[in-house]
Amino acid sequence: MKFCKNCGTQLNDEAAFCPSCGTAAAPAPQQADAQPQQTAAQPQQAYTAQAQPLTGDADVQQNKGMAWWAYLGLFLMIPLFARKTSEYCKFHVKQGFILLALSLAYTIVTEIIKAIIRAIFPGEKVYGFFTVYHQESAVTNIFTIIFALGSVAIAVLAVLGIINAATGKKTKLPVVGEITLLDPLVDKIYAALNK
Repeated sequence: MKFCKNCGTQLNDEAAFCPSCGTAAAPAPQQADAQPQQTAAQPQQAYTAQAQPLTGDADVQQNKGMAWWAYLGLFLMIPLFARKTSEYCKFHVKQGFILLALSLAYTIVTEIIKAIIRAIFPGEKVYGFFTVYHQESAVTNIFTIIFALGSVAIAVLAVLGIINAATGKKTKLPVVGEITLLDPLVDKIYAALNK
């Protein structure tokens, strides 16, 4: 059953024109129903196409604003979880992960060495006008400066990584970027997130 689109008069299914006003009749309901079904399927196909992971330049352009977080310590979780299908973010998360592991290992080792040096060269108590404070030995101070230079080197690597990620470059970090010891672990994490 169909109706005139101009005056609303009920029409026979075979009527080509409205008997009341003469307006051309709309197509039969079967044809009208078939049209929305086709258009409803098109957005679903478009959505499915968008759900596919991006590759190449599209991946880089869309994710370079997120990938640089990988070089800020535990903030590497942001691109890890927010862009879990991005190969570009995955590359920078691997680089950031090795830098984080190196930084933690460096901090632990240097603190152990400083504790040993302090035990061997304890320093001395210095009495001020109102306070008493501990003055480190010269040997401890020399090692503290040397270890601080190592921390600066790690910070410089982090800045290089941030610049590479933010500018869309897929460049490994100098020296530490070649270490792939933790890459299988990162691959397993990504595989678990993308199930």
